[in-house]
Amino acid sequence: MTFPGFLVSFLHFTMEPGYLIEFFEEKHILVAVVLDRKGDRLQVVTPTNRETTLSPKRVLHACPSGQPPSLSRQQWLDLLQETARRREALQQTIDLAQVWEILVEDGKPMPVAELADLWFGSATPDQVAAMGRALYENRFLFKHKDGLWVPNPPEVVEALKEKAIREEEARRELLEAAQWLRTVWEGGEITDPLMRERLVQCLKSVAIWGADSPEYARVKAFLDKARITGEQAPFNLLVRLKVFSEDENLDLYRLETSLEFSEEAKAAALHLKRDPPPDPYAAIRTDLTHLDCFTIDGERTRDLDDALSLEILPTGYLLGVHIADVSALVSAGSVLDREARERGTSIYLPETRLPMLPEDISEDTLSLVVTRERKALSFLITLDPEGEVLEWRIVPSLIKVRRRLSYGEADQLLAGQDDAIGILANLAERLKARRLARGGYELKLPEVWVSFDPQGKVQVTVEDQETPSHQLVAEAMVLANWLAATFLKERGVPAIYRTQPEPREPIDRDARKTLLELWQDRRKLSRVLMDTKPQPHWGLGLPQYTFATSPIRRYLDLVIHRQILTQLLGEPPFYGPEELEKIAAVLDPAMRRAGQLKTLRLRYWLLKYLAGRVGQKLEALVVEVQPHRSRLLLPDILLDVPFAPPASLRLKPGDLVQVRLDKVSPREDQIKVSLA
Repeated sequence: MTFPGFLVSFLHFTMEPGYLIEFFEEKHILVAVVLDRKGDRLQVVTPTNRETTLSPKRVLHACPSGQPPSLSRQQWLDLLQETARRREALQQTIDLAQVWEILVEDGKPMPVAELADLWFGSATPDQVAAMGRALYENRFLFKHKDGLWVPNPPEVVEALKEKAIREEEARRELLEAAQWLRTVWEGGEITDPLMRERLVQCLKSVAIWGADSPEYARVKAFLDKARITGEQAPFNLLVRLKVFSEDENLDLYRLETSLEFSEEAKAAALHLKRDPPPDPYAAIRTDLTHLDCFTIDGERTRDLDDALSLEILPTGYLLGVHIADVSALVSAGSVLDREARERGTSIYLPETRLPMLPEDISEDTLSLVVTRERKALSFLITLDPEGEVLEWRIVPSLIKVRRRLSYGEADQLLAGQDDAIGILANLAERLKARRLARGGYELKLPEVWVSFDPQGKVQVTVEDQETPSHQLVAEAMVLANWLAATFLKERGVPAIYRTQPEPREPIDRDARKTLLELWQDRRKLSRVLMDTKPQPHWGLGLPQYTFATSPIRRYLDLVIHRQILTQLLGEPPFYGPEELEKIAAVLDPAMRRAGQLKTLRLRYWLLKYLAGRVGQKLEALVVEVQPHRSRLLLPDILLDVPFAPPASLRLKPGDLVQVRLDKVSPREDQIKVSLA
């Protein structure tokens, strides 16, 4: 950095050996004597006997020493030390604020020598140098411009002082934060609670948002000062502080997912559980507690919102699809309703559940718990032996579940020739065949499940979703949802429908497909949409479709229940078209967000599973080939991974290759494989 000198530019040409000069070094002004001049460089010595060379442009002040050049080195050093002490003492006598007050109104630029004369009278070189030091060390009162000093206006002085205060606070914070972070990195703890809170919030922001965080530059400065490196350093520090777990789900924060219910919602749920409100549909509710109702769900499912029943008729069967009547207990616009609407859906992740409604009611008061009487919305459907729907009706009901079955238990009962389960399984096959005949399509990809052993180790299983019990439940729910959509469409009641356009590319409907073909088909499918107009659902082969079978877990189902029930009461629709448009605008992104969370978290745990297998060989299926990069599918866990094959290797989709697992980083979503 260069500084115009205090004196006029001709000094650049007169600084001969024996001249005393001043210059900046590491933010300090030093006095030195010129020993020699070679071209445009000055050879000088400082009071500490350090020789250096510098450009005349760095000189702040220069004057003859008044001493012969023949002085010994020690004599020069003594002179320099005495000059430095004298100038520092003179500087202490200067009240620069008084000088500024005299000059600020006029605002006239002045050279340093005139300012020294103003304060000292007829100023000596030492006094001029002392004034120069005072001016340079005070950053507020004067501005240096073109070799002259200009008094700053009062508002500028104030702003500069405030800026200096902020800079000093930032400097202290940097040092303190860096010391604490270094302590944590080395296994210690932050004992200052206020500093801990500030650092935790900053680190969380950067761990979640990376370079997009507003705290990124600040945290980077802290880490640089603490000599802590690595992209994952903020996250790792939070783990050491026990703020995050090693497997913290940052996508929950990125997608702004509600992790806890508000205290108001918790209190409302507890009140509802202790003191349920009067039944708004009591006048039309039908007692169906005589039916043999049973649930079929996963072993870990706790919010049971659907049950089935079957009665054998002379000419067919009466199928009952009974759905928990959440609308009878959760009133629209209530605290619980608003929270459920904001969440949109329950989210089920391998390591946790994020229910749409508090567990106090979603797993008890609203849930179709075995042996308990529960309010329901029942779809009573008469079918002939071929699965043809002969007639149907929807009624608010009171039911009692007699049996709770897991999918595995239901399949065992099928093998043992349980009449009701067997008949339902047969009807499900026929219902499905009818849908497919009407243009539906079934993507038979297995489902990947992640679980944990007692030690927390990741376990992965790939399950066939086409077991008879899975198909039985799925077809019953599809049937009820279709009938709910049909009920509303035929009566002109506003509704939100689930629609699916035709695939982006043609799909072969051949039922016998390879894993590659199924993977390719999935990429061709159009996204399922929400629409307030009834439209076909291509994948299901139905002219209209909605959701009505999981009101404990999905807000859309609760909305559809309210529309159906007000119609059954003979009242105007609960929601008008405009309100439904607003609800759809909230629910569609909420449900897509939930799907994204599930996909991202499943991928994380699959990578975590593979992280313990680095170096092992795996069989992989080539599913996509690009000029410089291909994609492989690991069939055992249905995970697709990038692959850069050697230039000599010619691959095509469907090939099986042996690859070595070279690197896996679940936190950074990275996996690298190479040809084995």
